Amino acid sequence: MIKAFHSSFIENDIILGEYLEGWRELIKFMDALGTVFTFISQETMTKVNILQGYLNGENGKSYRTLLTMVKFELENEVVNFKEFPPNRVPSGCRTLLRLHRALKWLEVFLYKLGMSEGHGQTSEMCADAYHKTLAHHHSWFIRQVAEVAFLALPPLKEMYTVVCVQKHEEAKTVLLTTVDSIVKVYNITQEVYTMNGMLDLP
Repeated sequence: MIKAFHSSFIENDIILGEYLEGWRELIKFMDALGTVFTFISQETMTKVNILQGYLNGENGKSYRTLLTMVKFELENEVVNFKEFPPNRVPSGCRTLLRLHRALKWLEVFLYKLGMSEGHGQTSEMCADAYHKTLAHHHSWFIRQVAEVAFLALPPLKEMYTVVCVQKHEEAKTVLLTTVDSIVKVYNITQEVYTMNGMLDLP
């Protein structure tokens, strides 16, 4: 997991192929947390596959980085600022925005795990991270489902084995190194979306 997003940022831009690879690493992490996270990881992989489809498509060169994708989709009026058109594959910008929001949740959760000093409830850490980041983007029903899922999270010692370590100090290094890369990617993406008025795409 420590490799997640490590190679995805260059100056003030994001390499989308590396970004998606970072998400695949995080999806493996979520899958390892148990079946309660299966729905979340499947939804996330669907979004990753949509972006990979654009990257592999006829306009793939325009999707090589975050900035080229935003430029291409805005110039070609692919991005809908008012409503999400039915029966249409979501734009790359809309799809990445959903991943961007989820990334903040995982960033805060992983940070809490890394700073836990080996104590505390993982369910409480995850729920707190969710409430501070992603919850306000979800409906009441989704929030309730998430709350139940968090209760089934494994304890800290089992969580350490998920990141392939045995001790807290080792886990702290892995988790906080991963968080450092995620923060850089998140901040670059946040700035690009803010500059283009796309933080609230439907």
